[in-house]
Amino acid sequence: MPSGWPGRRDWSRTPRASRSRPQTADSLPLSLFKNMNKPLLPHLLILALSAGSFPAAGADTATAPARAVPPLRQFKDSVRVSVAQMTIKAEALKAGEDTVDALSPWMKRAVAEKADLLVFPEYVLGDFHLPDRLTDKLCQEAQRHDLNVIVGGWERLPGTALEHPPKPGTYANTVLVVTREGKIAGKHRKMHAAVGASSPYFWPPEPGERGENTMVLGEENGIVELDFGRVGLLTCYDGYFFESFQMPSLRGAEVLVWVNSRGGMVEPHIIQAASFITCTHVVAANSSHGCGSAICSYPGWKLDAVAPELGSETLITATLNLATLRTQRLNHRMFHQRRPEVYQTLVEKWEPWKAYPHLKPFAYPAPATPSN
Repeated sequence: MPSGWPGRRDWSRTPRASRSRPQTADSLPLSLFKNMNKPLLPHLLILALSAGSFPAAGADTATAPARAVPPLRQFKDSVRVSVAQMTIKAEALKAGEDTVDALSPWMKRAVAEKADLLVFPEYVLGDFHLPDRLTDKLCQEAQRHDLNVIVGGWERLPGTALEHPPKPGTYANTVLVVTREGKIAGKHRKMHAAVGASSPYFWPPEPGERGENTMVLGEENGIVELDFGRVGLLTCYDGYFFESFQMPSLRGAEVLVWVNSRGGMVEPHIIQAASFITCTHVVAANSSHGCGSAICSYPGWKLDAVAPELGSETLITATLNLATLRTQRLNHRMFHQRRPEVYQTLVEKWEPWKAYPHLKPFAYPAPATPSN
């Protein structure tokens, strides 16, 4: 590490009794952890391990040259974020109804809260091509409300028909980012398919399963620069792979937006641990047939806003301090002390289930034989 990086101090030359460290989030006294939600602590440890603490064989591999993150082109000291916990009925989505008409009232509510960014759940935009009438209208509404908007839907690949069910390999679970100027600034395609809903382990896929099992998968997190700073995107099941939080943070994302649409609660311990370990603010959206939409500021000690009631349609809003976060990210010791050369295990393919040949994996019951 260069000797002159900001905040560097030679502690070896400072008498121990006189050492005075700034109270950054990664140097807070242990006593403060007593105020944390205790069940969060084991999850922090687990997620830290998943972020790459196990050295691999061949750990002396030379590290590739560091990749510099481009300087921010535009930024503000804070951002006010709203999350709409809502849903659109599946029947309406399949019928191709104008979903933007259902999203617009939420934009109006977010504007009343003086929000800069409104985040919707996964799926609610419905089926679309890029561009088409629906996405054009979405852009017009974002511009009319002077609001940055993030929303998920089913992207149909160019040249494919809007048919139900779609043909395998012709669609993706995609999140769109629309600026307050009415432009599509970027997108994220879900990288991990959620399958096997009839299995107690959500694995393997059911025989002949379609849905996400036959969609086109994304290859990397979407990262978008908006007028307040950089946003990183991940979708629902992506969040169970901790690399999906870590990678956009390393590439410069300051606010991670985790878009969901599922029953039950989006796990607060994942949200908080992700904020702590990646040095980001985390925003999670869920549909109203679940709950747990939340806004969490770094370092993740608590949720700034949360929608805990199952089945409730609601809007939550909070202001995130970006100026302080940037000072943290500039000096964050976990960025400066990363050792990619010892994390090779993470980028190799492993089959840990092969450790249990004495056990039988889950299998779906055989189809019933028709009686004569």
